[in-house]
Amino acid sequence: MSRFVQMFEKMCKAYDAGQYEQAAEIGELTARTLMLTSVQRYYYHEAMHKILIRGGHWQEACKHLERAAAIQLDDELLAERRSFFSEALTWMHLVPDLPDEMLFRMHCLYGSLFAEVQPYRHDPETRQGRKKIKVGYISPDFYEHIVTNFAVQLYAAYDKSIFEVHLYDIGNNRNEVTGWLQEMVDGWHDLQGLSPAEAAARIHADEIDLLVDLAGHTQKGRTLQIMAYKPAPVQLSGIGYFDTTGLPAVDYYLTDAWCDPPGNERFFTETLLRLPRSHFCFTPSESVLRCQKKWQLHTPVVFGSFSNFLKLNDAILTVWRQILERVPKSRLLLKNVRRDKKELKIMKRRLQALGFPLNRVELRPASQYYLDEYQDMDIALDPFPYPGGGTTCEAIYMGVPVISMYGSRHGSRFGYSLLKNMGLEELTVPTPDKYVETAVALAGSQDLLQGLHENLRKMMQFSPIMDVKNYLGDIQAGYEKIYHEWLVQG
Repeated sequence: MSRFVQMFEKMCKAYDAGQYEQAAEIGELTARTLMLTSVQRYYYHEAMHKILIRGGHWQEACKHLERAAAIQLDDELLAERRSFFSEALTWMHLVPDLPDEMLFRMHCLYGSLFAEVQPYRHDPETRQGRKKIKVGYISPDFYEHIVTNFAVQLYAAYDKSIFEVHLYDIGNNRNEVTGWLQEMVDGWHDLQGLSPAEAAARIHADEIDLLVDLAGHTQKGRTLQIMAYKPAPVQLSGIGYFDTTGLPAVDYYLTDAWCDPPGNERFFTETLLRLPRSHFCFTPSESVLRCQKKWQLHTPVVFGSFSNFLKLNDAILTVWRQILERVPKSRLLLKNVRRDKKELKIMKRRLQALGFPLNRVELRPASQYYLDEYQDMDIALDPFPYPGGGTTCEAIYMGVPVISMYGSRHGSRFGYSLLKNMGLEELTVPTPDKYVETAVALAGSQDLLQGLHENLRKMMQFSPIMDVKNYLGDIQAGYEKIYHEWLVQG
């Protein structure tokens, strides 16, 4: 075993234990004392980025990401680097003080990793006179997944007189929902196991007019590595990822006026396709039918969050502690998205270090049927800057009001868009102080809490968030517009 491998393993062990400062010290010692090959330098910079991001040192972390991008690697490692960059970009949304401009810069850096890819060329003349627009959706999540809850109406309710819809599955997960989706559309294509170039060739051969990526940088950016070849003349990303792709081959990004107000264009390499209401349409899971538990107002009041524990940074936890301090005897229920009880122990230590009264906090691991557990809380608290998506929609559908703080970039404004579309803008806040004030005021209004619980589901059902007809009208009009613009302009 080489000295580098020994040091690298020590660094990774410290990282896995949450000892980020120690891991960084080992990494710095490695760089100072060893002559590293280009491959070793790449792995060193990759590891240091992960360590420093988790340790809260985003400035240095971004420098390591830039250095990792600059190293010349062979084709096999180039593919690995692209995957790592997508993971890194997703993780960076968890950092509370990372400037929007820096995050945009890192996404643009990702796009530079595809400089050698030769995209397909498309001639508008060959597509003139077609009766239907062929739309393809590419995703690893065509099964019982939150992206399906947000996108299923795109497959189930599209205008068949104008559009022909194809689904391109690159995922490994299949269940009964997969079969259900297959029956909705004109074409189902299994791309599992194909290289990005091979998958792109299949899509190109199908003569798709408009290709929609539903995953972005999630799942290691596998959909984007296919989109880079430009297999369709018009390419769009949205719903499954919450930021620009940074990829020149993607023409448009799907959003709405609330997630991306005027001026947010500067954070995107794509042109924004802004819908006038919501950029997604929520369809609740059938598991809601299993819910039997009845809600009643808790005394004292219970705040809660079912968000991924990785989203709960110290800054937002401090805000939640302040809420508990302002509302006497109130409780906090935190439920993770994973079953690992080790993560509960880590969270308990973090809460203790932040000064939480642990006797007023309950921690729960993930469970398969969890929607009933929303009845165990009165007010849901949204994390920041990476807010809930599916968890926010589920909480509201289960009758639990959500308080959400918003920033300037798309990824931090999901809760704002959702609540604004429901006429509940007063539950959205721009600052931590307003967050605390809003939570305290809502906790002190039992009549309002009772009324919200009784009416939130109906409010959601009759809002743009679940208005299938108008949503399909808005997005299909957008599809037609950008496709016909390409036909004319090329």
